[in-house]
Amino acid sequence: MEAESLGNMEHKKRPVLPSKAWKAFGRKRAGLLLLPLTLLASCQPDPMEGGFNFNFSFSFEGRTLDFDSTVYIIESGNAIRINDIQYFISDVALVDKDGNRHRFQNEENQIHYVDSRIAATLSWETGENFPAGVYDYVEFTYGLDSATNRTGLFLDYPENGMFWPEALGGGYHYMKLNGYWVPDTLSGNWETFGFHTGIGQTWQDGIAVAFHQNYRRVTDTIRIFLTDGEARSLTLNMETAEWFRNPHVWDFRQFGGAIMQDQEAQQVIKENVPGVFDIR
Repeated sequence: MEAESLGNMEHKKRPVLPSKAWKAFGRKRAGLLLLPLTLLASCQPDPMEGGFNFNFSFSFEGRTLDFDSTVYIIESGNAIRINDIQYFISDVALVDKDGNRHRFQNEENQIHYVDSRIAATLSWETGENFPAGVYDYVEFTYGLDSATNRTGLFLDYPENGMFWPEALGGGYHYMKLNGYWVPDTLSGNWETFGFHTGIGQTWQDGIAVAFHQNYRRVTDTIRIFLTDGEARSLTLNMETAEWFRNPHVWDFRQFGGAIMQDQEAQQVIKENVPGVFDIR
């Protein structure tokens, strides 16, 4: 009888929890076990990121380009005046020491339009970040590549004013550089020129039988340091004198003032592109 009484006492000391209570207790224990993991995750530092913005400038022989009034003598001896410049850059990338290309992700940052007469286009606040660190160089496309350059891409002014006629290949100009030159130095009369670049053509009996892509990938070996939480300000300068001399000397007496249907002229300009741009 005594042993049975003790057994009953032991049984009373360890009450059996209802199944609902056990479930609640299990959930509480699981929550306590997960708490350190949650705290560990929340303590992980945010990735270190920095950004960069662009300003755009124009020069001639290293000095700020004076539009409209100043007469410049290019390598061939032609006297010219430059009125205005419009152009596209696209597909900008930062390249790190391992050769990895870091591109913009936002659609609005895939292409930027620059217009010497529209101040708002001369600065570009990208609003995007890249991993902080050192980048060995910057790449971009002068103009628009063949996959991008399609008629109807731009619906609004001023970008849609860069259209390139369908008969000449369609899409849009890469650049318009407009001005005046003097064909006859004796008379001193000025004539207009349109130093316009875009898709070229091969002509046969007055019909375009082939088209040529004249955009150009540009690399600038400037080293860029991106600091966490900061946006670097970079200036992309167009040294306009280089359009007319390096590696090919440009002579308006040879090519004239209208070149949209002249692939030989377009090829010369394409090969002169690398020396034109520098990032500061």
